[in-house]
Amino acid sequence: MPIKAAVMPYLDEISLESRITGACNTIVKVPTNGGYKLVGQNTDILGIRNVLLRALRSQFPTRIISPEASYPAETGAGVIIGGGATTRSAAHALALLGLSPLFLVNRDPAEVEAVQSSLSHLTIIHLKNSDDVETYLGQSGSPKVLMMVGAIPATAPVTPEERGVYSTVTTILIIPYVKPAQIDEGLPFPDKRMFLEMTYKPRSTPMLKVALAHGWHGIDGIQATIEQGLAQQRMWYLSDPSLRAGSDRSIFGIELEDSTRKLGESMNDIIPTCTEVDRALFNDDADALTDH
Repeated sequence: MPIKAAVMPYLDEISLESRITGACNTIVKVPTNGGYKLVGQNTDILGIRNVLLRALRSQFPTRIISPEASYPAETGAGVIIGGGATTRSAAHALALLGLSPLFLVNRDPAEVEAVQSSLSHLTIIHLKNSDDVETYLGQSGSPKVLMMVGAIPATAPVTPEERGVYSTVTTILIIPYVKPAQIDEGLPFPDKRMFLEMTYKPRSTPMLKVALAHGWHGIDGIQATIEQGLAQQRMWYLSDPSLRAGSDRSIFGIELEDSTRKLGESMNDIIPTCTEVDRALFNDDADALTDH
């Protein structure tokens, strides 16, 4: 949404995460000696990281997994499908989980270059087609993809280019997965690889269905939305915009957080019946903000 970037010049401080991803969806009022300051943060990152950790905990219910845990260097890779602000948030979240390199599926080279430029501290490799998948991920000794994040609209593919994206993703999904031997430190390797779909209208998207059909652990976008909302509430409660505060599950307790999740999960699904339009693009106030 344009306002995630447009609001940033009006805040007193911007978090490192918001600067890196170019997006701010949360404003935290932080006390200072002379009053307070408004700090911008991007909790989409925590929505993605925390929901993937939650899914991993469900596969290892007896293992304690810290919110700050990550994979040791060069033990697992991540894939993102998309090219916008959510893609940048997903890349940062997967990097926090220790996944490297990251692979980006996108049919627009300019979008890929923009993501790579804004996240130049990360190794991000463009997968243009199924041949690229075989080259980078299908060889003996290739990185093992442990987690994928989908960040494209939930419309069925129509054009050859759109079908090409699904073909590329399917090639990744069908690469055989041999679970590595578990290590004592860091995150455990999943029994089933994770596929998080950020789009949630509808919850069961065409891409999520494809991932589930190929045996991946599917997570719908409502779960990520709930997790980013919980991260916001924790930050607001503590007046602390840090990632640590946003991931501290002890603040509200398991019972309250689980009831919040159940409420979100129980809400009716939203099935779009026409093309969605960003009304902010046609709003004079939004244009005025963007011009600053």
